[in-house]
Amino acid sequence: MTVLSFNYATLKDQEAFQEYVQKAAALMKMAGIDVVIRAKFSKTLLGTPKTDHVSAVFRYPDLDVAKAFYVSEPYKKIVPLRDKACEMSIHFYSE
Repeated sequence: MTVLSFNYATLKDQEAFQEYVQKAAALMKMAGIDVVIRAKFSKTLLGTPKTDHVSAVFRYPDLDVAKAFYVSEPYKKIVPLRDKACEMSIHFYSE
C-alpha cells in the first residue's frame, strides 16, 4: 500500500535549507520517491495559527521503503545539515 509523508519545516537558516533540499531531492530521485507537492505556508483559516514554515508531501511505494530512506546512510549524512537548516516533522499516512 502506498504511503505519503507530510513534512513540515520551520526554517532556521534559509541558505542551509536550500542546500539540504537540493541534496535530499537528489537522494529521493535516485530512490524513486515521488514529489507530490512542495509549498510555503500562507495562512491559517481554521484552528491554531501556525508559524511561517514550508511543507512537502512525498509518495513512497510502501512504509518499509519510506522508513528505509530515512535511515539510509546517504540520508543520514545530510541530517546534520537538515537540523542546522530547520526544525522538521515527518508524518506518514497510508493511502
